Amino acid sequence: MQTRLITAILAVLLQPLTAQSEPLLREQAGYYYIDGSSAVVLSEQINQKGPLGQDGKRHPSRTRWEVQWKFRHKMQDGVCRLEEVAVAVTVSSVRPRWRGEIRAARQLRERWRRFVDAVERYHDFHKEQALRAGREIETVLRGAAPAKTCEALTEEANRIGEALLNKYLKVTEAYDRKTEYGRKQGATLI
Repeated sequence: MQTRLITAILAVLLQPLTAQSEPLLREQAGYYYIDGSSAVVLSEQINQKGPLGQDGKRHPSRTRWEVQWKFRHKMQDGVCRLEEVAVAVTVSSVRPRWRGEIRAARQLRERWRRFVDAVERYHDFHKEQALRAGREIETVLRGAAPAKTCEALTEEANRIGEALLNKYLKVTEAYDRKTEYGRKQGATLI
């Protein structure tokens, strides 16, 4: 039993350094506050105070993300290779907070809870797309082919990173349009 455990631990510790690692994740949350004792009043405040979407309209919540990558390269034997790749994902969200929830009627609190759950699903979708983008960028850059010059390798690595980033940004933009920033999936009180 102990021999198996030691073998398993050694196998994990001795994995190649090139194995994929999880991108560094930074999360930032902001809130706007609403007050009211009815779904209509709360909805109106959400429509007035909610964050602006790319469509220029206010929405119940908004999640934005970005992926950054950096790498080191080294010229050796006439070719330039990437030596180290690091990827960081930043996910920022703005969501509503209801100040009068404790004093509200049970039915309205339940409706609010369903709304908050839908906002969380909306946020989680964006966060997952950001992490997928970060993972794919890291994986592809780690496997990048060497180039004749480090300048050419840098240009190619950044071109690939931008292309992958844009692929995932298009997915999230389409999701925002399709779901009306989560409204069609329950992020509404009315």
